[in-house]
Amino acid sequence: MLEPFHALREAGFSRSGGIVSAAPDRWSADLIASLDWMRLVELARALTANAGCQLAGSRVLIDGSVVFGMIENPGTPHAGRALVKLASWNEWGATPEIIEQFASEVRTARNARGILIAPGGATRAAMQRAGELRVELVDAVGLDATLASLPPEKSDFFFVVATAGDYTTPTCPVCLKKLSRVVVDTYRDPMAIESERVIDASTIIAEPVQCRRLCVAPRCEVQFLQEVRANEIIIAGDVTGDFVCDGTVTLLAAATLTGSVTARALNVEDGATMLGRTRTLEGKLEPMNLGRPRWEWRCRRPDGRTDCARVVFEPHESGLVNS
Repeated sequence: MLEPFHALREAGFSRSGGIVSAAPDRWSADLIASLDWMRLVELARALTANAGCQLAGSRVLIDGSVVFGMIENPGTPHAGRALVKLASWNEWGATPEIIEQFASEVRTARNARGILIAPGGATRAAMQRAGELRVELVDAVGLDATLASLPPEKSDFFFVVATAGDYTTPTCPVCLKKLSRVVVDTYRDPMAIESERVIDASTIIAEPVQCRRLCVAPRCEVQFLQEVRANEIIIAGDVTGDFVCDGTVTLLAAATLTGSVTARALNVEDGATMLGRTRTLEGKLEPMNLGRPRWEWRCRRPDGRTDCARVVFEPHESGLVNS
């Protein structure tokens, strides 16, 4: 079970051992979103306890998500139960599908409401679905606002708790030791590159995308966390990311693209919206099969448990889903 202030004790600080000074930096949404999942859930539990709620035990899952219960207004006629979940590391944000999955988990807890902590933010469709299913969404911006509303000495104390030592390297959810950065060979045979990728559901895509033709269907919200490369890109929904196209990027009516586009040509139909930077691609584009060296988080402890080998975390890119 995770306990508030564990990180502080681990770093050698004590609440009663004198004055603890905060670091020169201060809270920000980007800082909160960059925290190790364990630090973040410790912070969430500490804020919950500070608000007078009664905490129940935590359950840590292999994907880095954490579930815990709490009682709001304990000991009063208005006491209520809530199930709180931190989104898994490789999701970190919220899509409608993630909301629906969590809502089904909440229904198994009798007379409880659901609170989903999605540090990376949520798509507009996810926020709408959360309202329909009565799931409260909390992102890094909301946590930052909560911390800003506290007395300065309390906010500073929580800052020291969360940022003591190595606070960004994720922890293995199995053995609870720090993960290692492992370089992954990204060479791809040109014949293995997808000829076409069609995305017809709202989602967050963590891996690099390389294909000859990319299509995003209407009413889909897609967040690409790493660069997208294609020979042709056709967008009918809402996308966010960085796009490199050796041909034409087409935004159909009602489509929205937020981010950057480097392409031979850009076709924006009436009713479509382009929000971000555009640049005309000149000269020869680097062959798609070369790829960029990439890395991932894995547990490499020789004394780790068997399930440690199943832990694979993608690196988090900077920026929030709905920023």
